Amino acid sequence: MAPAVSICIPAYEMGGQGAYYLNLSLEILANQDFTDFEVVVSDQSCDNAVANLCAKHGQDMLIRHIWNRDGKRQASANVNNAMSHAEGTLLKVLFQDDFLNGSSALRQIHQALESGGKWLLCGSCVTHDGITLERPMVPRLTEKLQFGKNTVSSPSVLAVHRDCAPRFDEKLTWLMDVDLYKRLWDCHGDPVILPDPLVVNRLHEGQVSASVSKKLRRKELRYMRSKFSTVTSFRGWLEYQRQRLKAL
Repeated sequence: MAPAVSICIPAYEMGGQGAYYLNLSLEILANQDFTDFEVVVSDQSCDNAVANLCAKHGQDMLIRHIWNRDGKRQASANVNNAMSHAEGTLLKVLFQDDFLNGSSALRQIHQALESGGKWLLCGSCVTHDGITLERPMVPRLTEKLQFGKNTVSSPSVLAVHRDCAPRFDEKLTWLMDVDLYKRLWDCHGDPVILPDPLVVNRLHEGQVSASVSKKLRRKELRYMRSKFSTVTSFRGWLEYQRQRLKAL
């Protein structure tokens, strides 16, 4: 029987910290009061640290470790691979350096989506040390979203029914999350929003957003301008111009 929820985790060595960060997340998942879930880890690591960690925690919950060493080396492609191997009714994205906040987080997410709606965004906060939680954020969708005015947070706040779950655009790195939010919003309307910070985003030097160049920003802005040209509002175009100037 398929699990109710698949936790989809893209993983790699992350400068030697990947397994360390993932371990905390798996420990929190093992203590959730909702247990009808699987963890799907798509692993692009060049070592076995993440694989060994999955085997260890597999004694406490259902974990499927999927090697993805030959796949495209980027977050969008790796999380897509995890989603493609998921068997749950609901797909919950969770990046390896992020983690759920509290033992009831997964139950709250499952109950909210089962009560109605195609997709869900939950509140978030950030941490530098894995302990101190700061800057709580309630997700909000705006006309400026697709051009980098991210008022939602990282992909880890997303959950979606598998029968309407699009994949991340593998042409994108910096804007991969806001692009998907925009497409879900256009296709399925407003999401279910849980305002409480049920996801913690870890801030560190190795995260993808810390290494995005201005050249990449310009390239992705041009791509998004073309992709959403027929559905972008005046405010959206103003945001495009603002982000373009910042990327010069």
